[in-house]
Amino acid sequence: KADPSWDGQLVQTSTVEFKDGVAVKTRAAFRAYDSFAESFTDYVRFLQTNPRYQKALAAAQDPVAYVEELQRAGYATDPAYAAKLKRIMGSEDLAQIREQLKGAGPRPI
Repeated sequence: KADPSWDGQLVQTSTVEFKDGVAVKTRAAFRAYDSFAESFTDYVRFLQTNPRYQKALAAAQDPVAYVEELQRAGYATDPAYAAKLKRIMGSEDLAQIREQLKGAGPRPI
């Protein structure tokens, strides 16, 4: 999302936010980027410059612990955020992609 400190491009879109455990449809401003690389760079900068995400960054070598710490730090309003990401990480589709990329080495985005 684009908080008040963001001075880059924006896109307005519908989203679901959880308030007091209740899903509420709303429109919100999100950060917009010209490339995947720009998005990833900003994501890392955002986490590194926000002290509340330090435990998540310290757990980055363990993807499950990382997403759990992101949720604990309040990264998303969805109370099932970490569970959803862990389900995706454990999916057969993602396992197939990992297998295809084994030994491929780094690739530009």
